[in-house]
Amino acid sequence: MQRRLLLLLAFAPFACKPVAEPSPDFVPLSGRQIYLARCIACHQADGSGIPTICPPLDNSPRLTGPPEDLIRILLLGMKGGIVRHDLTYRGIMPSWKFDLSDGQLADAINDLYARWNPGAPMVTEEMVRRTRDETSAQKLFLHEKELRLAE
Repeated sequence: MQRRLLLLLAFAPFACKPVAEPSPDFVPLSGRQIYLARCIACHQADGSGIPTICPPLDNSPRLTGPPEDLIRILLLGMKGGIVRHDLTYRGIMPSWKFDLSDGQLADAINDLYARWNPGAPMVTEEMVRRTRDETSAQKLFLHEKELRLAE
C-alpha cells in the first residue's frame, strides 16, 4: 500500500500538467482543404462521383434541399441504395461525427455550396451544433428513406 502511494506521489506532478496549447503555427483546415482530404477520393475533384459507388455532387438534390439533411449525412454517414438518374449508388458515406468539429463541418458544407449551389444560404456552426444535438442518439449510417428529400 505504501509503495502505491509513493508511486502516485512520484507521478502526481506529471498527471497534473496542463494540456499543451496548440502551436501558434496551427492553422485550421478550410472547407476546401477538408473536401480535398476527406471527400475527393469518392466524389472526385469535379464532384462527378464514381458510377454505382458514389453519387455526383453536381446537380445533387442534397445540395439544394434542406441543409439539415446534408448536415445529418455528414454527421451520421449514409448507406444503402441511392438512386439518381436511373443509376443506383451502393457506396458507404462515412460519418464525420467524431472527426470534425461543428465549425469544420459548416466550412465543408459551405465549400460544397460555393461550388455546386452558389447562392445557397450559409450553414452556420450553430446549425451544425443543433443538428448534432438532435441526432446524438441516432444510429450511424442513414438510409435514403430517412431523409426529407427523396431523390
